[in-house]
Amino acid sequence: MSARWSKAEAWRWYEERPWITGCNFIPSGAPHGALWLLQEHGHESAYRDAAREIAFASWIGLNSIRFYLPFEVWKYQREAFFAHLDELLALLGRYGMTMVPVLFNDCTVPKGRWREARLGAQPAPVPGFFGGASGGAFDDDVQGGENIGYLPFDEPGSAVVMREFVDSLASRYGQDERILMWNVWNEIGNSNRGALSLEMMRSAFSWLREAGVAQPLTAEVWGGGAGAPLDWVHNPTALPEVEHRAMELSDIVTFHYYGDYLHAKQLVGYLRRFERPLVNTEWMHRPYGSLIETHLPLWKREGIGSYFFGLVNGQPQFHNVWEFIKGLPNIDTTLWMHDVVHSDFTPYDPDEIEVLRSCNLGLGAR
Repeated sequence: MSARWSKAEAWRWYEERPWITGCNFIPSGAPHGALWLLQEHGHESAYRDAAREIAFASWIGLNSIRFYLPFEVWKYQREAFFAHLDELLALLGRYGMTMVPVLFNDCTVPKGRWREARLGAQPAPVPGFFGGASGGAFDDDVQGGENIGYLPFDEPGSAVVMREFVDSLASRYGQDERILMWNVWNEIGNSNRGALSLEMMRSAFSWLREAGVAQPLTAEVWGGGAGAPLDWVHNPTALPEVEHRAMELSDIVTFHYYGDYLHAKQLVGYLRRFERPLVNTEWMHRPYGSLIETHLPLWKREGIGSYFFGLVNGQPQFHNVWEFIKGLPNIDTTLWMHDVVHSDFTPYDPDEIEVLRSCNLGLGAR
């Protein structure tokens, strides 16, 4: 089994590449955009829409996407899953872009309201809710209450199917240059899960190491040690032990931070201590002051990879703020939280497009 990369190996890999500038890509045509794109039902239409969005991403100079893999499609429609993922990777390849697949995710809901994602025709979004539906992982009772999020992998015996999922991906894409790195676990400890996923995360890392994948592995830190939403924004280095364990497993240090410019610099200074390349795999939150105009130049100047959240606004409704921050004082929740253009590709703020093209390509929007 291969070991965690040395610091020298990590830096060699990082310095061989152009500055990483991308987005979290969730196709805009359904609340669960990744499932909508990779499932069998309606794929041709979904792919046409996604292709337009990837073309726009390339036009603003992005060279990578971060993409949450829909486990339910792999589980029930495996042939379609791989055929359509191959198609998406081929599309990215034509634009010289790469993908960071996200394998597992601790952002979830309590067991009493957990349901498998539905395949087939997708439900219409419920207006006003981030993610297109109420009762999600970002409700008050999950983010600010006592409820603990549930994963189907919590059930005894789940390691078998988890490993099959990981091994099938590693065998098919483990030497594929279009896969930039593997984001093994998203936000370990979110939804009040604490260390519940820690052993599962360790296993997933070990399976990828055993498979000998060529790409680096990572699981980000995200500030889950904060006692309240604004505590995280104002004290971004409050990292619980489980996030330190994630860093110890990772070849590249990745992080999420949605706060303001000055605290972003503070977090960068702290993470530099670990002496590995840094990539911010989730940022941009206008109500919190995480802005394209201020933060993208910061990431580029500091040599930090960048994936802002969202792209084209649509049925996932990422312009809406999370439920648990709607009552916070001095937060302007009328601002779009995520996404940079409307469904017709009209910019939310033309200045943002100017900055994106300037940082990414040295060009203006026109």
